[in-house]
Parts: sequence; structure tokens; C-alpha cells
Amino acid sequence: MRNLFLSLCLVLAPVLSHAQVVEESLPRDPGPLDFIQGDSYEQWILQSLAGDALVGIAADGRVVPRLATGWKLQKDGSQSFTLRADARFTDGSPVTAEDVLWTLQELRRDPKASPTKRAILEGSEVGIDQGRPWIRSPKPMGRLLLELARVPITQMGHPDRGSGPFSFRKDPAAWIFTRRDHFLKPRIDGIRFRLLPDSASIMTALQKGWLTIGAPATRRQAEVPPTHHLVTQPMHAQLVTWSRLGVGPLQLLERWRKDAFPPQLLGQNARPSRGLWPETLGFEPQAIEADALPPKGPGTFQLLYAAGEESIEKLLLALRERARRDGFDLQLTPLEGGLLTERLQKGDFQLACSIVVFDPHPWAVLEYLEPKGPMNFTGWKQPRLAERVSRIRQPGEPAWRDLQTLWAQSPAALPLLDFQSVIWVDKRLQVEPSALGLYLSTPGAAGWRWNR
Repeated sequence: MRNLFLSLCLVLAPVLSHAQVVEESLPRDPGPLDFIQGDSYEQWILQSLAGDALVGIAADGRVVPRLATGWKLQKDGSQSFTLRADARFTDGSPVTAEDVLWTLQELRRDPKASPTKRAILEGSEVGIDQGRPWIRSPKPMGRLLLELARVPITQMGHPDRGSGPFSFRKDPAAWIFTRRDHFLKPRIDGIRFRLLPDSASIMTALQKGWLTIGAPATRRQAEVPPTHHLVTQPMHAQLVTWSRLGVGPLQLLERWRKDAFPPQLLGQNARPSRGLWPETLGFEPQAIEADALPPKGPGTFQLLYAAGEESIEKLLLALRERARRDGFDLQLTPLEGGLLTERLQKGDFQLACSIVVFDPHPWAVLEYLEPKGPMNFTGWKQPRLAERVSRIRQPGEPAWRDLQTLWAQSPAALPLLDFQSVIWVDKRLQVEPSALGLYLSTPGAAGWRWNR
């Protein structure tokens, strides 16, 4: 899966520096590269460049080979993987089945491991047979394979060392990735990230021609400079609010989201959500079906959100004004990203919101519902959940509608906005858009190339 907490810039802004090196920006410090514990959106980008998972997800959503050249379902229900012979870590060591086993076991053992990856491996068994790593999971294998694209393999005993298309080093003022001899055969020499935390700075850099790729400010999206062209990426991304106060506040939010956000704030990037789960994943819009009536004003709710995201703050201010029209005081409380994550995981909030980027398959929504799902921050439970989930084997089956109806009776979260990524791309650089953004699909940045 992917991480919950990310900037509204669903695709960050690369900068053209010289020759084959892309200059890029990060909205916040991702911390040290760590394939076991790292779990921020920025950390996922670093891991996608410096690491390889067993499988990847192509721009069209298909599972494709990555570290594994093939996989096979065994008679005992396990999935075995044949590893590439030419995969190497940055110290030159080959990637082995022991490295795969150590990574998966460490993710299950370490209490500080990424909650997203721990949830992927929940209830699984791992091992090695005749030099091939294998995984046995209670999940349908189609779902497991898609989710394993979110689990890059690290070297045994070295959680900061991957086998990806770029090697990584941290300078005092930059995060630097350099092209490696790799099976994806990256075509750019490297990427250098610098901290650029606000949209105004990105916009200035775009206007001056310093960025090869950038997410423009909403009000200026139509004014694409002649050196760039506009690329729109449909994203499985939503601004989601969780409630520890029951379904009542969510019923109010369901009403307010229809007319809370002025069009000039949304621009081309967003539109009000219509249902409970992303329509981009194949779900029909469905309203909350709770028996309880929404509360009546006056009332006060505290809403936590990640500080420093200017666009989100403006949207939440508009939501607060809409709440006031119904007699409610929505107290907006910004928190540093790490603290917000901690409060969510502890269930220490009334209302809390963040942007969620879903993996490109319907099973991604189960992270709201499953007892140890990384998005089940409220302790949501339903005795009929296991039976409903057990009937689902493929996308599009009728059982998905039954599951959504079960959630609609007492949801713990509600999307407010659906996002797409609107970016400007320098005409000299070719990129491959996808629903996961420019980095998280395969080949990701390794597939970029400069026009000659």
C-alpha cells in the first residue's frame, strides 16, 4: 500500500539543472532512508528510487516483474518467487532469498516498522524453498501480489540499503540519487532533491524556468509557459476525514462537502467527493445509511490536519465557514506530520483529516475496515466483515457492493474531495504518467528520458 500522509502536490516538482540530472523538490524532510520503518509519502519516493520490490505495478495497473522474474502458486497455497540473477545491492552483493526473508520477517518483528507494510503481511508465513522465497497469506493472491509492490527488499542487516535503479546519498542540503547499472536501465543520470516547502516557491521556480516538472498554483494552472506542456494524471487520491465521535459528524460533513469549496480553490485539481469509496476504483457513489440523525447546532468539533500544507489549509478554512452556516464551530488544529501520524495511530483525536493515495485496486479500501488495517484509526469493527470479505476474489464482483453497504451503515471515515494531479512538464523531458504518480509505478523515474 501507500502512505497516508502526503502533500497536496501529488506529484512533486523536479528542476532541470544540467545535462542528464533532474533537480527535484520535497515539501518536507523525509528523514533517513529506511526500508523497514520509513512510512511517509516522501520516504516512499526515496524508497521507490533506491529500492526494488519483488513485483511492480505498471502505469496501466498491471503487476509486472521487478526483483522477481516470475512467481507461481504452489499446491500448499503459497506463492513462490524466482529472483533475478542480475539484481545487486549498492555494495555489489547479489539480492538473495535470505535478503527477502529477512526483510519480510523484520517488518513483522519490528514494532516500529511501517504500519502499511505490516498490514500487507498480516497473518502471512514466509520461508525459502530450493533457493526461492515464498509467502503464504490468508489474502487472495491477486490482492497480495498488488500489495507486495509496496514492499521494497533491503539487504539483510542493512535497512538503509536497497537494490534500486539509483544509489542514494544525503548531503547537508540535498538528497542525491545517482544512476546505477540496473536491470531497469535508467536513462537519466540522477535526481537531486532540495527542500522547497511552499507552493509559492515552486510557482516562482516554474515561472523562472528552473523546474522541469512542477505542480502550479491553482489560480495559475491555465497559464502554461511555452517551454512546458500540461500533464493531467487521474489519481486514486482523496482528502479523507476520520471520526472518533461516531457517524454524526460524518453525516454533517457529507452535507457540507457538496457546497463548501469555492471553484477557484479547487481549480483543475479537485472536485467534491460523492460517495464513501473512490469512484476511480470502480465503486458507485453511496451515501451514509446510518439510522442515527446528524447532530444539530450549536456544536464544536476539533479537526486535526498536517501543518504546512497551504492548499489544504485554505480548503479547510472554506469547510469551517460552511460549518458555521449550520451553527457548528470546526476548530482547525494543525500538527507536524509525525505528530499527526502518532495521534491517529493512538486514536487520540475527535476528527482528523489527511490526503490518502490508494493503490490501484479495490482491495485498498479494506485498510479502512480490517482490524489491523493501517487506515483503521477508530477501532472500527463489524462481526459480518470477515464473512463479506471472504466472498471477494476479483474486482467487480457483487460482493463489493455488499461490503460497501456494510460500511455505509456505520462508516468511520468520509472523503471530502477527489484529487487529480495537474503538472507542468518541460518539453525536453519525457515522463510516464500513471495513477500512482511519476515515481511509484514501474519503471517510475528510471523510465524518464531527455529529448535529443
